[in-house]
Amino acid sequence: MTDRLAVVVPVFNEPGITHTLEALLGQRDLDGLHVYVVDNNSTDDTAQRVRQFAAAHPSAGLTLLTERQKGTGAACDTGFRTAIADGYTVIARTDGDSEPAEDWSARIRRTFAEHPEVQLLGGTSVPLRDHHYRWGDDILMPGALRLLRVMMAAVHLDVAFLRFVAGHNMAVRASAYLATGGFGRTAIDTRDEDIDFSARVARRLGYKAVRIDPRLRVATSMRRVRRYGVGMMGIHHLVPALRGRLIRTIDIR
Repeated sequence: MTDRLAVVVPVFNEPGITHTLEALLGQRDLDGLHVYVVDNNSTDDTAQRVRQFAAAHPSAGLTLLTERQKGTGAACDTGFRTAIADGYTVIARTDGDSEPAEDWSARIRRTFAEHPEVQLLGGTSVPLRDHHYRWGDDILMPGALRLLRVMMAAVHLDVAFLRFVAGHNMAVRASAYLATGGFGRTAIDTRDEDIDFSARVARRLGYKAVRIDPRLRVATSMRRVRRYGVGMMGIHHLVPALRGRLIRTIDIR
């Protein structure tokens, strides 16, 4: 028996949200899959585009939620807790500028079914071939994530950061989400809720409770890297206290 799978997608002014929804609708394993899009108080027509997509695909399991408290953490926590209340036992997450591979949902289900010790699952991030893509990004993105894990573990003197899972490519058991307190309802101005959550799961449930499967692939936009620059992006993650001071916060989910 496989777990019931939901996917949460936090959005704020996402011009490409329909591409994300098309990628989720194009999964090879759609059995019972339900998508919760959480609009984080967008100021454009993002919510309307989601409604139009849902109307054009009436058989797709799609729910639009609204979270007015600013923050990816707040939006995701609302989506995860709604999915859990609706009876979903595994909740995945991706972003509104990301496109999971066709076998993404199947690999998530298989991992949790075959490995009961796994509580949190992550994978490989590859650059989305949108207008932000540049030559060399295929090497830059996965390499930067591996380096960031090592640097964060060193800065915090905590090996739990070696297992952090990127928010655009993650899945967690509902029981583990509740047991560890879930995402902090924070904004990107102050914290990275996905990194904090991953480290907390590793600390409380054990290092082996977190698995990073290189075959679990999601393409995500390089737009934040293009806006920050590689160096400032690293400082943004390593020294959150400098956000809004040395580093200008860019409000991209």
